[in-house]
Amino acid sequence: MKTELQKIISEFQEKVAEANELLKKYLDTDEPHKWGPPIEQAGILGGKHKYFFHGVGCTVHISKNDIVDFDYGADGRIDGFDAWRLHGFISARRGKYPHVHESDIDEWLKDAIQANEIKKSESREYGNLYYLGKHT
Repeated sequence: MKTELQKIISEFQEKVAEANELLKKYLDTDEPHKWGPPIEQAGILGGKHKYFFHGVGCTVHISKNDIVDFDYGADGRIDGFDAWRLHGFISARRGKYPHVHESDIDEWLKDAIQANEIKKSESREYGNLYYLGKHT
């Protein structure tokens, strides 16, 4: 796998984990992926972190300039990713990834899929997500 793609995926997954921990802490639940009453669709965590649940995912403002949008996988998995989410992730971090373009992400993902380094979820509900390795 292209080193830059691996770095982007790793950082994305770290930010998703951080966002999910904020949701768990401030919503007082171990399963934020099962949101619904009494959990509001949108709100502010701890008075400073905006969040918005959408479909099977969530957008969390970790800080003013650090926002992550992710989808939950089966049973609340948080390590999934797709091209669209990685595009948004790097575009919000142009200073860190000034030379990476959406087309690079697309090409690198295609190569990683062909090399069986990442696998698409077999789940119908979560079929847009990819995972590292062979566990889907």
